[in-house]
Amino acid sequence: MTDVVNTIKVSSILKHNRFIVPRTLFNTTKENLSGMKFIVLLLVLILVFMLVYPLVSSIDFFMEIPLSNWVSLDWYPDEDYYGMMVPLTGSLLLVLVTLPLALLAGWVLSLQLVDNRKSWLNPATVAVLEVWISLPSVIIGVWAIIEIIPMVRETFGGNGYSLLASAIGLTIFITPTCTLLFYRSYLTHLDQFQGLENSFQMSTLSRSELFIKSQPTAVIGTINYIFCRLFGETMVVLMLSGNSLQVPGDFLDSFRTLTANIALEMSYAGGMHETALFAMASIAIVLILIVLLAQYKRLIHV
Repeated sequence: MTDVVNTIKVSSILKHNRFIVPRTLFNTTKENLSGMKFIVLLLVLILVFMLVYPLVSSIDFFMEIPLSNWVSLDWYPDEDYYGMMVPLTGSLLLVLVTLPLALLAGWVLSLQLVDNRKSWLNPATVAVLEVWISLPSVIIGVWAIIEIIPMVRETFGGNGYSLLASAIGLTIFITPTCTLLFYRSYLTHLDQFQGLENSFQMSTLSRSELFIKSQPTAVIGTINYIFCRLFGETMVVLMLSGNSLQVPGDFLDSFRTLTANIALEMSYAGGMHETALFAMASIAIVLILIVLLAQYKRLIHV
């Protein structure tokens, strides 16, 4: 009799609480979503602030300084010459040289990882690349000063601090990132096309062409991400470029990039000089946003 009573009580409790448990789970999920919305909103606000602040701070510069002044090759802030084309040209030249090297090296290394993905060396190599990515850029810069600068100086002449040294150092810095991006995208590609590649015993060129056609989003995204990282990198370039305010005539000339110029002069700049540096930052932001918007537009039509 006691067992029957207990069973009835348990059944009554379960019947009473069967709506409470789902309601509790729903409330917990709702609270988690509310917390997530707050975090996302906070991150968006921080991002907007970081993007808008340089633009707002440079309004006076663009309103007061004529276009012919700041698009010239003369950067003498003490004399009210704010030509930004020299550091901007330096940044674009460096990206133009480094981007193909980094993409090629990253693609070749990613294919090696894919072809040896069943080897015990594969996870070890991936781990090494991930550690490499996490290294501060100043460590790469110090190593490059010790190794790359003397090599360039002894092989090609000059003092070593040059466009060539910067391109080599920056390629070494960014290649692990490029490699892992391509590698993980290629693993997704293999889920669909591994049988096709094995059946036709495709060459490296054919595999590359198939990958580009099957994973355009990954390819475009990787290229644009690497472009933005190269354009915005400061420390490695600052340590290897020589930082001369001139358009490099060849690969052995010293030069200065947009971001390096901001880093070098912001600590002591004041007045319109400081505003001009914010204007440089604004130009960098606008250029990167154009690249990202072009990527977004391209992906819509993929």
